[in-house]
Amino acid sequence: MKITRKAEKINLNQIVDVSVDVHKDILNLLFEVGGKEYTDECRNRTTVIEKRLLRYHDIACESGKKGLRIICEPTGGYQNKLLRTARRLGFFTCYVNTESVAKFRMIESNDNSKTDSKDPRVISSLGRLNKTLQFRMLSEEYLLLRKLGIIYDDIEVSITRQRCKLDKAMGELFCDYSFKKDFLYSKSGRALVKKYGCNPYRIIQHGFTKFSTTMKKAVPRIRKTTLTRLWSDAQSSVLNEMPTSYVDIIEKRLGQLMQDYQQELERKEEQVAQMEAILARLRDKDPHVPPPTPGVISAKNLARLLGETGPLRDFINSRQLLRYGGLNIRMRQSGKYQGHNKISKKGRRLLRKILNQIALPLVRRRELYGEFYHHKKEKDKMVGNKAMVVVARHFLRKFYGWYTSGEAFDRQRFFTCKTEYLKAA
Repeated sequence: MKITRKAEKINLNQIVDVSVDVHKDILNLLFEVGGKEYTDECRNRTTVIEKRLLRYHDIACESGKKGLRIICEPTGGYQNKLLRTARRLGFFTCYVNTESVAKFRMIESNDNSKTDSKDPRVISSLGRLNKTLQFRMLSEEYLLLRKLGIIYDDIEVSITRQRCKLDKAMGELFCDYSFKKDFLYSKSGRALVKKYGCNPYRIIQHGFTKFSTTMKKAVPRIRKTTLTRLWSDAQSSVLNEMPTSYVDIIEKRLGQLMQDYQQELERKEEQVAQMEAILARLRDKDPHVPPPTPGVISAKNLARLLGETGPLRDFINSRQLLRYGGLNIRMRQSGKYQGHNKISKKGRRLLRKILNQIALPLVRRRELYGEFYHHKKEKDKMVGNKAMVVVARHFLRKFYGWYTSGEAFDRQRFFTCKTEYLKAA
């Protein structure tokens, strides 16, 4: 038996659309009922919003309508009070695409001007045409995963910035330092910062024997060639003869940056632990959520991915999910002209970033997407970035199918269509 879930239909004839142009402090509202048009303005404050919506509901009921549908643009979080209050009061809620509002404004009034009183009218027209998007109220687990995923991404960006600052400080303090960047963050590099502050003047101060003994005590397995190379780099660097006070300032700054870097790493580990714990709870509630699978997706990346997608059961098919992430194809074709096909990038930016991070280790020669990816590059002559987008799209579609099937991961099924798979079976 095949069961297909169909989207619930709302009888819009019994519903009054309240179109809202949302600002940080002010809401501009418009609705039509009983042959009359109502325009209003109020503060973007929960108690004020609640009173206004209840008043509008009374007006709608007097005209024989059964409820309200609140329509607005997503405006960086300022719309949340309005939509959550509306949901709490039992009203329908939905979004209109910001780009659609901007382009439909010309059709609505035959000019491209923008005012606070004009935008609700444009939103209302899009609502009548049913060009709306779903407003999703995420459950606690998904809400926590999304927020923790955003914080995790902020921490990763901060770590990258800290490393750039550390490299710059090292280049100024220890100018002839010849090791690769990663050495500074190894056990030996951290010991060098702790014992000598990466200051070449302090390294050579008491001679090579004292330096070697101190470092070996801190890092017993450090190589003699490493110590010799550090000593040689320090001897070369001190020939620049910078003022002592100036060197002390840079050394202090480098120590502060290293401390900040270590703190960010600890915060990152805390975020990962929290996300993995929430993922375990989520899998207990929904057995269809795929388990972390070695060579496919780790627990950390699985939690981050689900935080961005939300419940996968909300999507009717994988095409909807691709559009949600901005991975749907935007085509340019007119007559004989055939432009380049590109992804729209109109969805969630962080979802695309996470997919790229998931796909990156999987495109190595012997990994899951190794053959697939290199075939695209070598046989189809596709550039690397475009091939990575193809991998990201493919993975998201297969991940959706993996979830809906509720079955264990099958590598053979992953790259085989349903018809061919059944024939082979």
